[in-house]
Formats: sequence, structure tokens, C-alpha cells
Amino acid sequence: MRVKNLAELEKILARKRTLTTKAESVIDAPEKVDVPQLRIIGLDVALRCTGWGIIDARAHNKQAAVDCGVIKTDSKAAVSECLRRLAGGVRELVELYKPDIAAMEGGFFCRNVRTAVVLGAARGVVIATLAEKKIPVHEYAPRKIKQAICGFGNASKPQVALLVSQMLNIQTDKMAFDSTDALAMALTHAQLLNIAQGIGIPDPI
Repeated sequence: MRVKNLAELEKILARKRTLTTKAESVIDAPEKVDVPQLRIIGLDVALRCTGWGIIDARAHNKQAAVDCGVIKTDSKAAVSECLRRLAGGVRELVELYKPDIAAMEGGFFCRNVRTAVVLGAARGVVIATLAEKKIPVHEYAPRKIKQAICGFGNASKPQVALLVSQMLNIQTDKMAFDSTDALAMALTHAQLLNIAQGIGIPDPI
């Protein structure tokens, strides 16, 4: 396009500057939107030592660690006492940190029948306690969690802990693997929330 005079050129440039400014304001708008924060608790359930980890998740795949730890019971305690303490511990965590959603490991396999029964009882107590507090629970297969965190399903616990450390920018070298595994479960759910608007997230159990 030929411009015949300077005045006409100035008009064209002024119009282009206006259009560019408007386009930039539209592009920048999503960054200014206050996205609600979602608090996720991950639980690595076992009878005598259950790991827990809590993160806050926002849009654009940003997560921050809140706290983590373990719910432990003496090795000589009766199964009923372990279950009582486990239920009480989960209840206290929910009341203290007020998570919106929970993630835990599913699809477990045990060669020993007694171990399977005991672990099933522990999982049932945790699920019932969360349901009592109206917190939806999502289950993820162990390989799914390792793939989400490390990129491959056969990752070791130290490898999971290392990646959790990098993703959340925290020190994990002195943490129990039960805790880092629990944080990995919470991170897995947070990551899936940011992929195609949550497509692939399993239904709550």
C-alpha cells in the first residue's frame, strides 16, 4: 500500500498503535484474574505409618507445599488401636488444614492375604473419615503417580522424593518416604487439574 502524504501515514500508524494496545490488554487479562486456590491432601495409607502431604494448587500448574508428616502408631499396638489413631489423625488434619480434596494410592496388590485385609481396613477408615467431612477422594495407581512425577512408572522412592523436592522447592532429604509419596499423590492430582481442564481425573470413590 502506497501512502501519498505524511499526514495519511501518521493516521495509519496511530490506528495500528491503538489496535496493538487493545490486543495486548486482551492477552494480559488472564494473568490478572484471581484464580481460586485449591488445597489438596495426599495420603499414603498404611496401618502403622500413614504419610500425609498437603499442597496449595493454583492455575498455570503452580503448587506450593503447606505441610507434611506421618501418622504413626506403636508396632505393638492392636489393629483396632491403629485404626482408631488413624481415623483421629486424619480428622485432626482435616480440621486444622481444611483441604478441599484428597488423593490416595489405589490399585494395590498384596501377596499376603492378612496384609491385604489389614491395609483394606486402614484405607476404609481413611475414606470413611474423609467422607464424614465431605471431602471427595480420588485414587491413583502407583504407576500413574510415578509417571506424573518422574516420567516413568518404575521410579524408586528416592527418585520420587527428589522430583517432589524440585517441584515444590523444598528440602526432602530428612523426610520419610511416606511423606514424600503423599506429596507426590497431591501433586499428581494438581497436575491433572491443569491438563485439558481435568480430563483424565478419576471419579471420586
